[in-house]
Amino acid sequence: MATKDKDGNWLDEKGRPIPEQYIPATDKKRDALVERTFKKVVKLAEKIAEHRIEIEGSIDKYLEELAKENRTRENWKGNILLYNFDKSLVIERRINDHIGFDERLQMVKTLVDKWIASRLDGIDDNLGKVIAQAFNVDKQGRVNTAMLMKLLNLEIEDSEWKKAMRMLKESIIVKSSKQSTTFKRKVKTEAGETWEVIVLNFNDVPRPAAPAKKKEKDDGK
Repeated sequence: MATKDKDGNWLDEKGRPIPEQYIPATDKKRDALVERTFKKVVKLAEKIAEHRIEIEGSIDKYLEELAKENRTRENWKGNILLYNFDKSLVIERRINDHIGFDERLQMVKTLVDKWIASRLDGIDDNLGKVIAQAFNVDKQGRVNTAMLMKLLNLEIEDSEWKKAMRMLKESIIVKSSKQSTTFKRKVKTEAGETWEVIVLNFNDVPRPAAPAKKKEKDDGK
């Protein structure tokens, strides 16, 4: 329903009152369609958000009970796959960390440059490209996180290199973490069996705000 003033005039995007008799019929129909549709969409989003909390809570409870049964302490970081008995359904939970690096990254760069300079025979061209790309920054001054992490996986048996990689690992800071849950089911196609993702936009729906706690009644004391 369009926003109206006390006199029944329709208010446009700038808050200007427009008498209803001057509103074209097409505008009225469009307004009704959009308003009606949004009411349904908002209700659906709220329902999905409620189910998201319920589903994620049940997964967390299962994992906590599993850890207790096996007498282990787990923070369940990383990817987890939960299958049904016949392996036709799977819940995939991922926790993706958005990482950055503290001030020690510049010291890592100095150590790596020193290591390269100490190679009398030089270094492999491909390795040189990987290192250069890792420490390049974009126009916003951001480093190439993926390439820097790739350096940690290089198998280089050298004490100075390992020292630089230890410092690189210690410089990592987790800026934020995002949990995502995906639901897949096995379906048969002409090409054979394949996994089909059930599309819900589940992870993009914000969690509903926690209800405010009720104040305790004054007992008169």
